[in-house]
Amino acid sequence: MSTELSILNAEPLPPPPPPPPWGALLLALVGALVIIATGSSALLARVGRPLATSPFIAAVQSGEGDLDAALLRKRAVRAAEILASQRPGGSYIVIDSYRNRLHLLRDGELLRSAVCSTGTGIVLRDPRSGRTWVFDTPLGERVIERKVKNPVWAKPDWAFIEEGQLPPTDPNERFDGFSLGDYALYMGSGYIIHGTLFPSLLGRRVTHGCIRLGDKDLEFVYHNAPIGTRVFLY
Repeated sequence: MSTELSILNAEPLPPPPPPPPWGALLLALVGALVIIATGSSALLARVGRPLATSPFIAAVQSGEGDLDAALLRKRAVRAAEILASQRPGGSYIVIDSYRNRLHLLRDGELLRSAVCSTGTGIVLRDPRSGRTWVFDTPLGERVIERKVKNPVWAKPDWAFIEEGQLPPTDPNERFDGFSLGDYALYMGSGYIIHGTLFPSLLGRRVTHGCIRLGDKDLEFVYHNAPIGTRVFLY
């Protein structure tokens, strides 16, 4: 069959699709913007900036737009009051385990920001018993339960297993009076804010879950974070 006959016998092509209804799409977009502009304060809070710097608040304060200025200002003030009521009072510590930073605050004022070290996340398994340990820094909220100057570390089983040794049967062989540094702040479950023998590794995830600080930062935190200080780890 020739090319000409093939073309003549071919089925006709379907008609091209109609152009998109731009008018309807534009109306839908405008409607969505109106809903966002007049929505709840939760939408504003998710912008990720203080409400005072939100473009919606700025527009209202400048008299632009059709938003209800009085209502929006009232919502912004109320949101700020709620946030302020949730902020801890007194001294508290915030630990950023992603960036390896420790912040000591008092009534919202930053007293000290320090580079720290946090947990590696490594899993250790005892080849004899099958017992495992995960060296993560815990997340959530803890509290400074006690503070000790010149602390002595009672080395747990994993400290020996990690070095290929059997845990000693004599408790006196577990005591280590130098690894924790000059000060220790205990947060429970074996987690401690303490010093380091390796200051060059500060800022890295190299610990077994504890928080390590340099000498000067540790001393400052020790003297300015009383027992009962809340610790927020994330």
